[in-house]
Amino acid sequence: MKLLISCILGLLLSTQAYAQILIAPTRFVLDADKSVTEKIVVENKSDQPLRLEIKAIYRPVKANGVSRTDENIAQSENIADWLKVSPPIIRELKPNQRRTVRLRMNALPDDMPDGEYRAYLWFAPILKAPEVSEADTSSDGSAFQLNFHINSYIPVYVQKGKAEQDVKVACENQALHIRNDGNFQFNAKLNVDDHTEKVVLLRNAELVKPLPKGANVTLTQKQQTLFECTL
Repeated sequence: MKLLISCILGLLLSTQAYAQILIAPTRFVLDADKSVTEKIVVENKSDQPLRLEIKAIYRPVKANGVSRTDENIAQSENIADWLKVSPPIIRELKPNQRRTVRLRMNALPDDMPDGEYRAYLWFAPILKAPEVSEADTSSDGSAFQLNFHINSYIPVYVQKGKAEQDVKVACENQALHIRNDGNFQFNAKLNVDDHTEKVVLLRNAELVKPLPKGANVTLTQKQQTLFECTL
């Protein structure tokens, strides 16, 4: 039984290693006022044929210390319905074969508020294990035919109107608090003593980042200091 489980795990890991696709580009930033068609290149980097399904979806963002301040954020920013993919299914993508997929975005309605909207393109390759014959069936009658899914996502951002910031920053309770009440993404660089990292906060979101006592904190944007504090 242990040998059987080891074989299954080995097959799972080896199949996942080969179930790979290359996608280019890896993100889109589009103008909400224009209907456009973009091209995406997908390539099968595995050693077996794949079936590939592609569709536009919305998915929530999960990150440590980040919460959304709009309870209806999915309805506020989701533009998956304005995106169409052609073809939505590639029935067979051979090893090292490339295919071009077209992404069509319809212009957003004029009555939609200014802001940043988003969705994701979901890529679901399916790698099928060879069918199991009677000769391959184990002595206890067990047989396995496994399909594996390794999904990939690329973001599609759509900007409507001129980007405006509505951001509040504070150092409270041994943590840095950044609250983005605007409808556009907030980007900045965070310097904590000798450490620097990029901060990306989506619209209507709040970041609470615990930091060590005595840390010197600086938040900059386009080489200008936005905020400083010492915890």
